[in-house]
Amino acid sequence: MLISSSLLLVVSAAAAVVAAPTEEVNKRMLRVPFEKVAKQNSGGHRLIKRDPFQTSLYNDDGSQYLINVNIGTPAQTFSVALDTGSADLWVPGTNCPNLICPYSKFDQTKSSTFNSTNQKFGIIYGSGSANGTYVQDTVSVAGATVNNQQFGLVTTTKDILTQQGSLGGGIGSSPSVSQNNATVSDGIFGLGYPQLTASTSTGGSVYNPFVFNLVSQKIISDPVFSIYLNSASATGNSGEIIFGGVDQSKYSGDLAYMPVAGLTSGSSNPLDTIFGNSGNSQIYAYWMVYGQGFTVTDGVSTPNISTPETFPVILDTGTTLTYLPARVAQEIALSVASQNDIALDSSAGVYVIGCDVANSNAQIQIQFSTSDKASSTPITFSVPVSQLVIPLDTTSASTASQCIFGIAPSSTGSLSTSSNLYLVGDSMLRSAYMVFDMGQNRVGLAAANGVGGSVNGNSGSSSSSTSASSTIRPSSVIVASAILAFMF
Repeated sequence: MLISSSLLLVVSAAAAVVAAPTEEVNKRMLRVPFEKVAKQNSGGHRLIKRDPFQTSLYNDDGSQYLINVNIGTPAQTFSVALDTGSADLWVPGTNCPNLICPYSKFDQTKSSTFNSTNQKFGIIYGSGSANGTYVQDTVSVAGATVNNQQFGLVTTTKDILTQQGSLGGGIGSSPSVSQNNATVSDGIFGLGYPQLTASTSTGGSVYNPFVFNLVSQKIISDPVFSIYLNSASATGNSGEIIFGGVDQSKYSGDLAYMPVAGLTSGSSNPLDTIFGNSGNSQIYAYWMVYGQGFTVTDGVSTPNISTPETFPVILDTGTTLTYLPARVAQEIALSVASQNDIALDSSAGVYVIGCDVANSNAQIQIQFSTSDKASSTPITFSVPVSQLVIPLDTTSASTASQCIFGIAPSSTGSLSTSSNLYLVGDSMLRSAYMVFDMGQNRVGLAAANGVGGSVNGNSGSSSSSTSASSTIRPSSVIVASAILAFMF
């Protein structure tokens, strides 16, 4: 995800109140299973391919979820990291040296639909950077084709493709190890709002990322995409992304919706060209919602961490760990493990934790508000501590001798300029089924099946069906607004 240490964001939001659904409406949707690539310290990479698109999870030095993207005519295929914390798609070009771009490269001379531009592309992540130029070409995912899609063609990168233990647009980095020759990420596939693109962030023009072009070009009927990551230990077809619908077999209970927190600006909403004039000056960039507190149950202590005001929380599939302000992260860490079982590695910016903590029955709960103000009936999202103990030297905490905690402080290591950051990464998002609603600027969460988490007290089932539903339920929205500010 794109992070600027000097960016001051003034946040506003529209409160979403979900009406009881009265009917189900059949919708067109694109179902994209992920491709999982498991990396083990002892055995190297392992690719299990059962369907065209599955996920990739690196338990030892970070995780990334990959989907296949076809670019150009004829198509050239790339595996790219799925990232809700940034908005640009980019892949290396043939001019990028092998030393820093060691994998697949896009050859523009072989595409009959390629168009160059004179606009520079540059993006900075917490774990590296990429630079090149913006270009346009045909981009296809899961059979959905967007013509003249703008994306970055990279000529230089730093610590992205060569240190994939800390890949993902995310701001965080985990202990990294050397890479083996295997299927790995060729770039990043951003799913954020148009305002989050590197072009807009550097004063350039706003353009539609791929997923927003699916809406504007009416390729999907409903302006939503939904993500199921599955558990960290899942193999094979472990997750999926659906453009234009939801898979009701992948979650339990009802979807609970929260408004996206917008950035207040003097300019108009860049999404007005897609959804019509919103009548206000809100700009949406990050998939960011409002939090209001944390609770730990069945731990060595039971803290109730709340704030007098809501705080913005970024939902980022491109970051492996979850990053919270140091005081919050420390209080949670010490509530799930004794002081003898957990210690902060300040150089890596992570907590080293006893692997046996994975046997704990503790749950970490985040309370989300349905508006910019703290709610008396918040949405409660609970994640088992067993899902947050990440093994470093094997694939399971039960056999590992070294583990790290899935929650880290955002004010140590490389994140020293982001002390107020609340970012929920893969370590917690795996426990949720997520629906990102571009039309109503909201995010829906439900308990993901097969992982063990819960939303509003509804726990996911122990297993997940492979069947999919092609329906999405309508809801009504009531709009309100407020302002708060935070500094990265």
